[in-house]
Amino acid sequence: MKRKVSAALIGIILGNGAFAHALPGARRIQRPKPAAHAQQNSPDANQHVAEAQAAEAHGDWQAAADSYLKALKLVPSWAEVLVNLGAVYNHQGKTTEAIAAFTRATQIKPRLFAAHLNLGVTFFKTARYTQALEPLRRASALDPNNKQTRQLLALSLIALEKFAEAVDQLKVLRQGPEVDPPILQALGQSYLRLRRYPEAVEALEELVRRSPSSAQAHLLLGEALDSNSESERAIPEFRRAIEIDPKLPEAHYAAAVALLKRGDNEEAARLFEQELELDPTMTLALFHLGRIKLSRGEIDEATTLLSRVTETAPDFRPGFESLGQALLRKGDGPKAVAVLEHAVSLDPSWPIGHALLGRAYMATGQREQAKRAFATSQRLAAEERQRLEDAVRSSHQQRRHPKPGRSRN
Repeated sequence: MKRKVSAALIGIILGNGAFAHALPGARRIQRPKPAAHAQQNSPDANQHVAEAQAAEAHGDWQAAADSYLKALKLVPSWAEVLVNLGAVYNHQGKTTEAIAAFTRATQIKPRLFAAHLNLGVTFFKTARYTQALEPLRRASALDPNNKQTRQLLALSLIALEKFAEAVDQLKVLRQGPEVDPPILQALGQSYLRLRRYPEAVEALEELVRRSPSSAQAHLLLGEALDSNSESERAIPEFRRAIEIDPKLPEAHYAAAVALLKRGDNEEAARLFEQELELDPTMTLALFHLGRIKLSRGEIDEATTLLSRVTETAPDFRPGFESLGQALLRKGDGPKAVAVLEHAVSLDPSWPIGHALLGRAYMATGQREQAKRAFATSQRLAAEERQRLEDAVRSSHQQRRHPKPGRSRN
């Protein structure tokens, strides 16, 4: 089962441990270092800065902004004051002005860490993750040991689904004797999206050890194990997740899918039903439960469930094929034809769809159409077999006659 990782993961981990402080409201410079000529040519500039900081202490953001602007009028190239001004603008909700102030500070003083960090934070907090990357990367290069910068960079990469790059950042954050659970969760889910299942299992096993009472941790470990062809080990993790939080979204579904793999349809059906009690619109739970009902011969219930699947997922070919099968068994040939014609239109290269459509045509007395559908199904099946045989033959030839490697001498 593929889980939507980006937005959901960010929402989860921002409220936890390591990431709770990764979004500083504004990283203000307490004592701005004056430009080389500031005190000599503008003796009043420092006084304005002091007044601005006093206003900030009282939460008077407009007065603080006014005083910083006065200082900048005297010393326009004072990068540190621009950073503080940008922070004040953020407090006021003036994002555009804050970005302009931070950007100007980075131009004046390219190695000013706080300017790059605040610029990245501002972009991040407004969900402009692509724009956040450059300033966060620059900030991380300026201070490689700054944990918050690396956390924000990892989250931005996850939001952009750049999971391989996110893993590089998260692996650095994982180093050390104490690892915050949100880092392990982010790392594990990133590995899952990259289909690096053994590494996902390893990271998520550590997450479960550190957070044994987290239902989410057990669910994720179960998904990693199931994806790694370890369904028997996955099932207890899913059960534990449900035990901890019976209303955890997708936990019942995940357990049911794992049980289907070992042929336990009865318990799987019960779990699919429980998932649908939590989310009646979950398409895949409706589909699998409909298929189980169909296999039991409960045709009316199967038809109802699979009809809901096609209503909620009009591009989901397996849903239409299964509904077509249910309608055929119900004896409703005309409806089966309409449903299966749509299924074939979704994937004209799928042999089974044409075979089912041929059966529907036969059921409605359309023999010529049925013959064409069966012929198409046979042709597509033969082409698929040929492709598989060619692939196997090519693989054998490559093993027998490997390409010579280049000499290293």
